[in-house]
Amino acid sequence: MDVSANDARSAMVNRVNHRSRNWNITVECTPRGCDTTQEILNRLRNGQLDAVALNVVEYRQMAHQLDAGEVVVSGGAAGPEQYVVLVQDKSGIQKLGALPGHRLIVLAARRMCVAAAWLSTLLEEGRHVELERYFSSVTTDTRVSRTVLPVFFGKADACPTRQEFDTMSELNPQVARDLKAVAQSSPMVVAFYVFRKGYQSVHRESLLKALSGLNNTASGRQLATLFQFEDAVVKDGACLTSALAVLETSERARGRQAAGSRKG
Repeated sequence: MDVSANDARSAMVNRVNHRSRNWNITVECTPRGCDTTQEILNRLRNGQLDAVALNVVEYRQMAHQLDAGEVVVSGGAAGPEQYVVLVQDKSGIQKLGALPGHRLIVLAARRMCVAAAWLSTLLEEGRHVELERYFSSVTTDTRVSRTVLPVFFGKADACPTRQEFDTMSELNPQVARDLKAVAQSSPMVVAFYVFRKGYQSVHRESLLKALSGLNNTASGRQLATLFQFEDAVVKDGACLTSALAVLETSERARGRQAAGSRKG
């Protein structure tokens, strides 16, 4: 978020060139982003992609083209994501059901791709109305500070990730003392690398080995820092179950709400 495409391409080229020198191999790196999910899907169908970085929402739209046998995910403390809904500790609010009419600020980041669906499932469990009608406003911001600090000053409630809330609390311990979570999601894998279905090559194993060993070298650790992950580990598709279940539950709830609106 908030990074130009040119800066992202330059960062990728510099890091890959650095890594290739360490591996003593020649790598031709010409980064090109896909602007739409349909573009990714078309390239998969045409065999123009061997591996792709996706979030779980995108994965769900093209799972039939992908091989979930090996999924490369972020490991360590920055691994599976957890979402939290934060309120002021002194507000007396103990649960999400006590927040109708409040202002909600959601962190805008790739890791937040399941947040709206997760919140909607919580509201559905309590038989509340949909997200946009439950809160007085739902806005997004790309800065953690502009998401959390309005809660600190009693101006709003927030939904960041647990990791970002914990990081901000370390920088400002008063944030941890004055804010509390009234809802927290289960850990979910929401962003990962995955191969296209049917792709078999020696390069596949080489890539998996390289990614799994990133923390073994200084340049690998720099790469992890640059692209905001701690470590890379290989898992199977079962690691996506929690996030996919939230998306499916939310979709069913929207279907029931739409049916109810038509009947009314």
